[in-house]
Amino acid sequence: MLDLSKKYLKMDISEFSTQDVDKLQDLINYHSDLYYNKDEPIISDFEYDELFKKLNILENKYQITKKTSENVWSEILESTFQKVAHSRPMISLDNTYNEEDLKDFDDRVKKNIAINLVNYLDQPHPNPLLRGEGTKGIIIEYVLEFKFDWLGVELIYKNGELVQAITRGNWIEWEDVTVNVEQIANIPKKIAFKDQLEVRGEVVMPISVFHELNETAKKEGTKIFSNPRNAASWSLRMKDANVTKKRKLQFFAYDLANFDEFVTWSLAPLLRWKGDNVEYYKVILELQKLWFSISSYFKKLNWINEVIEAIENFWNVKKTIDFEIDWLVLKVNDISLWESIWWTEHHPKYAIAYKFPAEILTTKVLSVEHSVWRTGTITPVANLEPINIGWVIVKRATLHNYEEVENLDVRIGDTVFIKRAGEVIPKIISVVKEWDRDDFEKIVPPTYCPSCKTLVKKDDEKVRFYCPNDIDCPAKHSEKLTFAVGKQWFNIDWFGEKQVELFLQEWIIHNLVDIFKISEKREEILTLEWFKEKSVNNLIEAVDNAKNLSINTLLTALWIAGVGKKTAKTISKLITSPLAPLLRWEGNIEELEELEDVWPEIAKNVIEYFQNDSHKLLLNELIEILNIEYYKEKVVENDSILNWKKVCITWSFEWYSREQLVEKLESVWWTFVTSVSKNTDYLLAWEKAWSKLKKANELWVELLDLEWFLHLIY
Repeated sequence: MLDLSKKYLKMDISEFSTQDVDKLQDLINYHSDLYYNKDEPIISDFEYDELFKKLNILENKYQITKKTSENVWSEILESTFQKVAHSRPMISLDNTYNEEDLKDFDDRVKKNIAINLVNYLDQPHPNPLLRGEGTKGIIIEYVLEFKFDWLGVELIYKNGELVQAITRGNWIEWEDVTVNVEQIANIPKKIAFKDQLEVRGEVVMPISVFHELNETAKKEGTKIFSNPRNAASWSLRMKDANVTKKRKLQFFAYDLANFDEFVTWSLAPLLRWKGDNVEYYKVILELQKLWFSISSYFKKLNWINEVIEAIENFWNVKKTIDFEIDWLVLKVNDISLWESIWWTEHHPKYAIAYKFPAEILTTKVLSVEHSVWRTGTITPVANLEPINIGWVIVKRATLHNYEEVENLDVRIGDTVFIKRAGEVIPKIISVVKEWDRDDFEKIVPPTYCPSCKTLVKKDDEKVRFYCPNDIDCPAKHSEKLTFAVGKQWFNIDWFGEKQVELFLQEWIIHNLVDIFKISEKREEILTLEWFKEKSVNNLIEAVDNAKNLSINTLLTALWIAGVGKKTAKTISKLITSPLAPLLRWEGNIEELEELEDVWPEIAKNVIEYFQNDSHKLLLNELIEILNIEYYKEKVVENDSILNWKKVCITWSFEWYSREQLVEKLESVWWTFVTSVSKNTDYLLAWEKAWSKLKKANELWVELLDLEWFLHLIY
């Protein structure tokens, strides 16, 4: 079935025959069963949607009477849960992936309104937004919100009490999971509503909870879930409701099956229901105010261009969310228009789901490289059959470490799901195990370093395999120099990985000192391909500018084992001049161990580094070349606010990136922390601080705005 799916995905519509339509119908039903019933899909959502669209076109083209594309739903599984009918079908949503489809949706909505409203042009609609000539004068107000693509659930309340909870299922009926749903903390058991209320929403699992669950599963040898959606689905269907309770699930409401009853009861003072426009936006906000959690991203937008602009700016919002969000839902705000716009058996025509460019797809593992990192750690990297994910051609994906390979059971030749988020390197998240894989080659750690052929060692305290050759391993040397010239350390423009590799190959540089003496190699560089007078001058100027740096930046760039930015900053307090003891260290390990964040192992590594004669020679040369800013104790009176503080920063501000703000706070010897806890002194927050702001308020962490923060540090 996987091979057939790949074949049909590559075929053009014109290449399909009537026999292919029959096969494609069976294929869609097969994939629907894997997704809805078994939680074990073997193709991505994007690939399923592409097959579904092709089937819909072909069924119309060949005038198929029994259309699978309009009647796809999951079958009722035999389970411990009772089968229950919905009062009204829980139909799906149509979807789109691009701006043009959104505009087409907007046009269809306007046409349906113009066609179906009786005497529309002669008798203006009560909604002033809909007054105009034909569809050109119609401006539709929309609401944009999260689409939690998880487990759809309907909650039924009678006389204010939760009496039933039903999963979405085949739109007509599914499972009664009331006992388990009652274990979800943010679902109220009682509400102040005298009539029947039918609330629809999604049961979700936060990403952080998902990771905790899998970490526990690894230790206990129990089921490991491939993604939070599957984990949430299994957790809600557990026979033991106490297990469901421990899974920390959450519920988000997005709809009401009986809008009219709710509007009449709760919004009568605010809105007129019959014949006038009732805002979906106000109804859902009212629902939230009274009882339920809703999408934290919930916007009312005046027309389709505002919708498109909001979607384009959504990426920064998405990065702050502790849920997997791949969709946004667009709905016409005026509920009284919904009936005029109409719906199909499959989806409403007044709403559509916008899916972000696919980040999860399937491809094949062709081979594996064993990459040597700057610390010597050897990491398996999969070479993949090229695939387009989010408009980027992906050929490689990380496997992190060999324990991860064993847990996933990835082999050469496997078809795998890969995920790409933003600019992060793609990651293999699961394997499709549809056939016999015994002949597929297993991935094992190398015996010898791929770069220098030194015997590989296993770190007994960690899961890593590494090359112990610190002096002559070319791969480690190249990696270290590449990171040293990068933005986090020396930050030398015009100097990157390609330049480092080329200069090492041509014997123009050998170590850190040679980088800062690059001007002496000017004529040699000009003989290399692609290097012209201007580019060489730019490179030399950038190197000269990078000679002004702090002692903690230099310490980090030396790549002493265990000494990162934070530890280097701590150690640098001992270095007040080039003659400080650390630069001619003779073994005072106790002084190092007394420093915060410097463990005995790190202290030992520091001493060993500075006792090495070649390291001493390198460091003395660097001191001669560089303009180093050494640590100076900041004079602070009366234990003021400027003493050592732990600060969390949310978001990027209008004039500063978060990296720039971190640099500023570290310049006054404050400590940057990535999350808010009871030990955090301040939260530097922008207007969209989201969950961190909420947590700071709960823990009574003091807030700083940008103006006050800059006032304090200057």
